[in-house]
Amino acid sequence: MNISKNLILTALVFPVVALGIFTAFKKYKFEVGTKIVLPISGYDPRDLLSGHYLVYTVEYGATPDCDMRSKPEPSYYCIDSKRFYRFKPSTCSAIIRGRCQYNRFLADIEKFYIPEDKASELDKLVRGKEAAIEISVQYDGTAQVRDLLINGKSWRELY
Repeated sequence: MNISKNLILTALVFPVVALGIFTAFKKYKFEVGTKIVLPISGYDPRDLLSGHYLVYTVEYGATPDCDMRSKPEPSYYCIDSKRFYRFKPSTCSAIIRGRCQYNRFLADIEKFYIPEDKASELDKLVRGKEAAIEISVQYDGTAQVRDLLINGKSWRELY
């Protein structure tokens, strides 16, 4: 079987280059978005298959206009007015796009991975202190969690 060296080299280099481009794109989205801090309340469930996640409820300062349907429906949270909308508002400078499901607004920012050796300590800190998340919100409303804050400081500063 005669396979050209260029074909083998391409097959080896292409996945590495693609992964690098994907990582750079994610980092760009992470850094460019509007940074917002939202308070949370939560707990630390243990899941042996997916590691340790701090799962919490985001305190938006308003009650979402969601009903008890199990099928998710698009919804938006306007950061300026601290209100929820069923349709994308045009007057907000920053919005969080999510979905209403089971009477909750979910924006896929409701969990944060924490190292296994810090899990129990962080769980106690989140339960007993003022906890918040710093998120990065893109122009299209997608949000990513940047950091977990305990009393206004990054959890990394506490260790």
